[in-house]
Amino acid sequence: MRKPYISFVMAARNDNYGGNFLHRVQISVNSLLMLCEKQNLDAELIIVEWNPPPNAPKLAEVLAWPKNLKFAGVRFIEVPNEIHRKLPNSDKMPMFEYVAKNVGLRRSKGEYVLATNSDIIFSAELVSFLALKELSQECFYRIDRYDVEKLVPLDISIEKQLEFCAKYWVRVYTIKGDIKRSYRFLDYQYLRSLGARLINHPIARIHTNASGDFFLMHRDHWHSLRGYPELPTHAHTDSHMCFMAASSGLSQIILSDKKRIYHQGHMRPGDTRHYYFTKQSIMDGWLLAKRAKRMMDLKQPLIMNDEKWGLGEENLPHTSIPLN
Repeated sequence: MRKPYISFVMAARNDNYGGNFLHRVQISVNSLLMLCEKQNLDAELIIVEWNPPPNAPKLAEVLAWPKNLKFAGVRFIEVPNEIHRKLPNSDKMPMFEYVAKNVGLRRSKGEYVLATNSDIIFSAELVSFLALKELSQECFYRIDRYDVEKLVPLDISIEKQLEFCAKYWVRVYTIKGDIKRSYRFLDYQYLRSLGARLINHPIARIHTNASGDFFLMHRDHWHSLRGYPELPTHAHTDSHMCFMAASSGLSQIILSDKKRIYHQGHMRPGDTRHYYFTKQSIMDGWLLAKRAKRMMDLKQPLIMNDEKWGLGEENLPHTSIPLN
């Protein structure tokens, strides 16, 4: 396989997170790989399997893989439990999502690297755009996320799955806030209050909403910024990366029109379900705002990781899906 133009990086573990987990992952990887094939997009999919549950099979063993792939390859990188246990809060958090993504980002081979999640469905228009190979090294790329709460059928074509998503999406995460769909129209009364209050503030010009599902830039910038901040929490880590990229001098491009990603709905674990209504969430939000303002004012990113980011000193097990 040729050197990939783009690497897609996801983090996952076979613990049925949110319910119907394998169903959602299967749809995500199937659609992405087959759309890359249709558009002749040289790509690799990296799935970082973090702290695999001891009594569950590995994801590479239970997922079905498209055959005769010519343009897209798949690599699994495993972070075993003994490494997971070394990190702070490892007894409370079975998955460190952004450390896991850093593991894949650091070891990716693509010219451009896109951090995403394992329940995201890419639209055909988006993959077609990526296949043009017209991305700019001077930019970072963001996108609106569309939520689909109905279970997307697995036993239909990719085209039908995308039609299903376009028909049944219920909410879109934009730079202005979370907007619910009202019949065939967008109902703007659901704009997030924080986004509405800060609409004229400079930091509100950066699209942080649902940025953990889609953040794309050249590999050199991922390395110069040393990936996502590796914090003992998930709170606003993806938003930090948006401000790090913007304050480093990169221009933000928000992809629009029919270039969409769809998020397959699922239940949230009990320990995070009410996070955004807690005192801790307010404190985390203010800390993000303080750091964001500082970065944007000084035009200097706050880099929190050292040169070992992404478990750089660890020799981690790799598994490649054979190309037929």
